[in-house]
Amino acid sequence: MRELIRLLILFLVASAALIIAFGTGYSTGNQLAGAGAIDLPEVLEARRQSLAGLVGGSGSDEGESTGLVDGQAQDGGDSSVGGTPAENAFDVFWDAWRVVHEDYRGELPEEESLTYGAIRGSLRVLDDPYTMFTDPVLNEVRRVELDGEFEGIGAFVAQNAEGQLVIQTPMRGQPAEKAGILAGDIVLAVDGVEITGMDVNESVLLIRGEKGTEVILTIAREDIREPFDVGVVRDRIDIPSVSSARILEEEGAPEIGYIELTVFASETRSDLVQAIAEVKAAGARAIILDLRNNPGGFLNAAVGVASEFIDSGVVTYREDARGTRRAEKVVGDGTALDMPLVILINRGSASASEIVAGAVRDYGRGVIVGERSFGKGSVQNVHDLSDGSQLRVTVEIWLTPNGETIQGDGVTPDVIITPEPSTAVEDASLDGYTDSDGQDGTDEDGDADEVTPDGTEPSADDDEDQDPGSAAPDSDSSDPGDDTAEDDTAAADPPDVQLLRAIQEALALLAAR
Repeated sequence: MRELIRLLILFLVASAALIIAFGTGYSTGNQLAGAGAIDLPEVLEARRQSLAGLVGGSGSDEGESTGLVDGQAQDGGDSSVGGTPAENAFDVFWDAWRVVHEDYRGELPEEESLTYGAIRGSLRVLDDPYTMFTDPVLNEVRRVELDGEFEGIGAFVAQNAEGQLVIQTPMRGQPAEKAGILAGDIVLAVDGVEITGMDVNESVLLIRGEKGTEVILTIAREDIREPFDVGVVRDRIDIPSVSSARILEEEGAPEIGYIELTVFASETRSDLVQAIAEVKAAGARAIILDLRNNPGGFLNAAVGVASEFIDSGVVTYREDARGTRRAEKVVGDGTALDMPLVILINRGSASASEIVAGAVRDYGRGVIVGERSFGKGSVQNVHDLSDGSQLRVTVEIWLTPNGETIQGDGVTPDVIITPEPSTAVEDASLDGYTDSDGQDGTDEDGDADEVTPDGTEPSADDDEDQDPGSAAPDSDSSDPGDDTAEDDTAAADPPDVQLLRAIQEALALLAAR
């Protein structure tokens, strides 16, 4: 009986404690809700949706036909983030941001800027410059680089130290040149919108537009006192993968064909096949393939280029975090399989350029001349997000056919030649391409710079490139007096010692046949 009474008392005490605790919690909840400070279910749902919107984009399933060597679109890979851990982690973020929002003395950024900044800051913790986020504006500007075409006016541009958009060079035969736009012209406004000080990527998007439409550029020219307007009718601008295909007759080697590739885009192999046919028809018995300052591009383009010179075998291996390797093999039907080959590379050669150079070197198919390449040998899944921005996430690394790592190491030439410093301007941009903060190139890419059509300099595989301001031309090319100045500059520049050595190697290969 005594034991029964004791149990009853314990039950009553526990019940009372529970009632008191519940009442206190209910009262506190009413106070919070009454103050309008927090609606927990709503806050959690908002955060859940926000997280899904930020990282819920799925990877492209177009496979390797659109895959980037420095931004490889791939199947699968759930990029969504959800669940309690992410929500709990972001509690601290929102707590911190609430304090800033309430107490910060300065002007707060727009919510969009906050979102993008938070993503970039989070990715920085990974210490991987190739896992990166690009906002919709920059993503749209860079997209054309690998599409191989865009609609705009066709001009290389850059931004000078005063924040002005400078026409670096009008593309030959394109709308800008036809309308009388000259190198050195400064674009002050686009369709009446002043662009001085505007982000160069935004300026580029204003200039670009649908084929057949007219854009009015307000131009300042050195030898004309007042700014004036020029109407330019936009057109479809093709970005050639092959920037030069010629016989080296002026260099004293008429039996050697020289082909320069500037990017690995969707049409690169077909452009290369045409270039090879042209130099063959002109009498070439050997080829120098110039990949210097080529930042890379599509994987299938790299495989296609290698297949023009290598008859069979693996072009590169892709190795994931588990050490599993997948081989990318020669696709056949090469048109220069029996021609002596020399490849030129330098510190600006990255990604797809390194895949081609590494395969040629490993198979002993040709001689590699120049400097050790950049060392961009990783693969990124590309996720197009709902607002037009893009997220690239590193998932694999590239290996040469012999199993050597490209990432961080680069490709070491058979013949190392370091050029003398040049005074020539190199970081030009296209009216449509733009320089990023420095990437895959160099930038981020840390790698080589890229040139973007309709506007600026692109990055190589996506990183930040050099400051476009450094590329501004010194004078107006229309001034007759400039011809002498340009000749003097050209005369002062040192010879292309890397090309000269490549010619020697090609002649030696011909002599050894």
